[in-house]
Amino acid sequence: MIVVADTGSLISLAIIDKLSLLECIYGEVYIPEAVWDELMKCADEFNIPKIMSYREKTKKITIKNKHQQVIDKGESEAITLYQEINADYLLIDDKIARKIAELDSVVCIGTLGVLTKAKENKLIDILRSYFLILLEKNRYYSKPLLNRILKANGEEEIGDSNV
Repeated sequence: MIVVADTGSLISLAIIDKLSLLECIYGEVYIPEAVWDELMKCADEFNIPKIMSYREKTKKITIKNKHQQVIDKGESEAITLYQEINADYLLIDDKIARKIAELDSVVCIGTLGVLTKAKENKLIDILRSYFLILLEKNRYYSKPLLNRILKANGEEEIGDSNV
């Protein structure tokens, strides 16, 4: 399988030191040049040195990027690269960009979906500790969504005092 990844999801997985899950679960992972540029701008801010390995996963888009006027460059290039290389999934967390992608028949997954799949495949034992780290690092996931996922997976929900 082939996954094209957007910046936000890669940062979230890097923060919890779980970038390796992408290749374990999905196989090949690629990013467009704009995502690489965004990663380089924030690598120091998030202290994610392992992201440097993604340079070799960078691909240049060669077809017209029809979404660049509507969403940011990384997201729009990720959608375009997905279509260009006929990927199986687009890893993206941004709600608006995801809706635009899905309107274009792009199959999307998010960071939380990757973590849930990793638990199903016994690559991680629990979700809750990773969710807590994501919240502590100010990643943008709603507690009600996280708690629905935790409940569905038989884990303790996150209370207000946990963050």
